[in-house]
Amino acid sequence: GVRYRVDPDGRARDCRVTRSSGTRELDALTCDFIKRRFRFRPSRDARGRAVAAEIVENHEWVPGGN
Repeated sequence: GVRYRVDPDGRARDCRVTRSSGTRELDALTCDFIKRRFRFRPSRDARGRAVAAEIVENHEWVPGGN
């Protein structure tokens, strides 16, 4: 799994792997990829202003799998 913060600008920050793939390199690449490539539509408060949000996702990486 992975946990990260999405800032009001839609970019991921403060990424942390919460369940290791078993491979340190893959864990590090996962957060690097999320922070560099993912863009999100930010959450909004009651007044419609963009606000930060914490995202928790569960992923299972299977090296060599399809």
